[in-house]
Amino acid sequence: MEKYDVLVQGVVSTDVIFSSIPKMPNPGEEVYCGAFEFTCGAAYTTAVAFARLGLKVAIISPIGNDVLSQFVLTSLESEGVSTQLMKKLNQPLRTLSVAINYGGDRSFLSYQDDTKDFNFEEYTNSIIENVDASILHLGAGPQSLSSIQLAKEKGMKVSVDIGWDEHWLKDPKLIEMIKHSDFFTPNLKEAFYMTSKTSAEDALHTFQKWCKDTLIIIKLGPEGALVGIKGKDVVVPGFKKNPIDTTGAGDVFAAGVLTGLLKGYELEDAVRLGNFCGACSVEGLGGATKSPYWTQVEAEFLNTNKQNETEELV
Repeated sequence: MEKYDVLVQGVVSTDVIFSSIPKMPNPGEEVYCGAFEFTCGAAYTTAVAFARLGLKVAIISPIGNDVLSQFVLTSLESEGVSTQLMKKLNQPLRTLSVAINYGGDRSFLSYQDDTKDFNFEEYTNSIIENVDASILHLGAGPQSLSSIQLAKEKGMKVSVDIGWDEHWLKDPKLIEMIKHSDFFTPNLKEAFYMTSKTSAEDALHTFQKWCKDTLIIIKLGPEGALVGIKGKDVVVPGFKKNPIDTTGAGDVFAAGVLTGLLKGYELEDAVRLGNFCGACSVEGLGGATKSPYWTQVEAEFLNTNKQNETEELV
């Protein structure tokens, strides 16, 4: 049976990213931006982040027979992510997002072809039954509970990811999935919306009450992340980087945290690694473009940690 460190389940998109936009065009106008990137995103970002950190990772996702799907396959394989578990569909499966970075925020225009005669839940379960892994990281949808339960039965740890969908974020089924999972890392906006709270600490405590056996980490953007450690609320500080595009930073953060835990780090150090990885990713357009390799972690993150520990001892 094939053994992986991480299985990443979810849809992969191709991303067209526009940035350094002087103004938004009015109807009938054309505006040239100062920066542009054509890359991949969604589940791709997390899978590549894991691979660059030295983990053996495979992606569970449908893939089509069109030119955009071929670009996805080539990009994944060039990053060392196994595509052997992807379901090859004999149809176009164009999944495309256009990201517009303007005025300190982002807007998206997306498109996805419908899949024919393909049940993603059943396919995911068939993979889980026949493949071994330490962690399953999946994009939680309405049909994901059986995959989570099956992975847990096989001894995998489960990490749940979500996207912004106002109806789904308030669905009791999502909380049930989080209860059955080991890790959940919402951003602050998602945490506020899901819990109806207005402070990060209150949101964290609400999640902890709902999901007693799940490690909840709330992403605070540049400020770092909030997590409960030994009964105390701890804000693990972020890293100062030059932000260009925050797309996918949360996905890279999650990969950093889980990599740290797999490597045996204490929880606070694992979250600190997640903060470092997420901060690195905002320095380029697209989440995976500047996602750090382990050599960068060794050079910048581990050395800094050692220096801090030495200073604390003096």
